[in-house]
Parts: sequence; structure tokens; C-alpha cells
Amino acid sequence: MYPSYYALRRVNPYRGVVQHVDVGGAIASSHDGLVWHLRADDGYGLVRPVGVWEAGRGLKIGQPRGLEDLLAALETCPALPFPIFDIWELWLLDREEGMPLALLSTARVAPRGGGGIETEWLPFTLTYTGFRAAALAQRDAVAPDAGGGHRDMLAKMVNHTARPFAMAQWFRRGQDGVGHGAAGLRLPYEWRSRAVAAEAFPELLVREKWNSRLEQSVINDYHRWLAPLLLLWPRLSEATRRRLELQACEKPHWLARVRYLLPPALEAERIQAALVAARMEEALAGGDAYQDELV
Repeated sequence: MYPSYYALRRVNPYRGVVQHVDVGGAIASSHDGLVWHLRADDGYGLVRPVGVWEAGRGLKIGQPRGLEDLLAALETCPALPFPIFDIWELWLLDREEGMPLALLSTARVAPRGGGGIETEWLPFTLTYTGFRAAALAQRDAVAPDAGGGHRDMLAKMVNHTARPFAMAQWFRRGQDGVGHGAAGLRLPYEWRSRAVAAEAFPELLVREKWNSRLEQSVINDYHRWLAPLLLLWPRLSEATRRRLELQACEKPHWLARVRYLLPPALEAERIQAALVAARMEEALAGGDAYQDELV
């Protein structure tokens, strides 16, 4: 089997784009393009961890026996990042117009039916509490008892827009961004084969246009927080990519983690300066620079 090189997004919550090298019986996956975790079929139908390979250093953990094809594919892999293959997207729909609101899941192949759909949108894992929104911080200063943590307020705001009877739908997204509808949850029958224009989909994880200035600011802060990881996103307009690059420089240690996966930069000098700052930050922190990492 010829090696297959592709990338898949980790969403709900979003934690970046994972690169994969697949040779059939074994697969290597990486979140940063540097360290690759190897898994292989154990002969009983289960895929288990079998080692760790690092670019420039080779196999660090594990035995090469049985992994020859995968190791050769890693040594000769094409330039990163790999093409994103999860062209199927499951979107939470807003209750007013039934248009895409927030991304719930992605898949490489067409989903089977509409069962098992979870409509709860998650901005971060439950263990991550680092998110801060400037607009909510201002509210907290005026009314400390106005609400809970910023992560939970963000989740509540987005999910409330789809309730009380949340709808979700799978779409096959073409290169032009048009979404071709398929199965979903609580959908009117006529929506199941609808085509939704590219402009109707949020360019990032969540719709950015809201009626409330507070809500819109919180969503903008959310995307700003994740800017280094969102630079790996497909179909970004030049304006959005430039905005994300500038915002990503505010989190140089996160940016450094995905430096091997970044496409050619529009703000190359700023990105390079941020990466230099990340190296200095790590040296000064004595290895603790990444304690705020998403999990």
C-alpha cells in the first residue's frame, strides 16, 4: 500500500489540525509536525500505540520491526502541512433561520444517518479554564455576580442561540465552500438535500456576526485566543488570515508549537519575531512556558 498523507481537524472543542501518515496496518499522527505517535494493528483488530518518532532524530520509543513501511514513509514525507481530508462538517444551526452557527464535528466520509448527534457545542475542554474575554472582564468589573467563568459564558451564549430544540446538519463542503446538505437532527425534510452558499458558513469555528455588541466581542475574543491554531484552518480569506497572524503573535508559545504546520505567512516578519520571542520565553521559563497549553 502506498503511504497516504493527510490532515484532520480536532473540533468540539477545537485543538488544532492533526497530521497523519497512513500505510494501512500502521499510522503516525502528529499535532506539531515534529513528534509523531505511532500506532499499529496488534493482529486482533485493535490499533495500539507502538512508538514515537521525531523528525531529525528518528525512532525514539519502540522497535522498528513491523514498522518498516511507516518509518520509510515518515522519512520521505512531503512538505507539511498535509491536505485536510475531513470535508464533511456537522454544524449546529441557529434556531431563527436554520443557518450554520457553530462547528460540532468533521469526518472524512459521509456519515450514516442522523443518529447519535450531540448538539452541545464546546469552546474548550472542561479542564481548560484559561480563556479570558475582554468584554466579559469589563462586565465582571462592574457586576461581579453577573455570570460564571468566561469559558462557560461563551458556551452558554452559543448553545442558547440554537435552543430549546437544537438542530444540526451534516454538509459536504466543496473547494468553493458551498455546503451540500445531508442528514441531521430535527431537520425539516426539505433541508436534507439543500445547498447552502459558502458565505452562509462561519469562516472559523463560530458565527462572528451577532446582534449584541457584547456577544460579538466575546466571539471575536474566542477566535483571537485560538488564533495560532486557527492559522491551520482551510479556506481562509486573505483578510482573515492576516488578522489571525497578527493575533497569533500575542501567543508566541502556542504559535511556536505549530510552526512546522503553518502555511506561507502574509505577515512573515511579525511571525518570525514572535517565534524568536517564544524561544526566549521558553528559555527564561525553564521549560514552563507551555503550562497554559490546551489539552
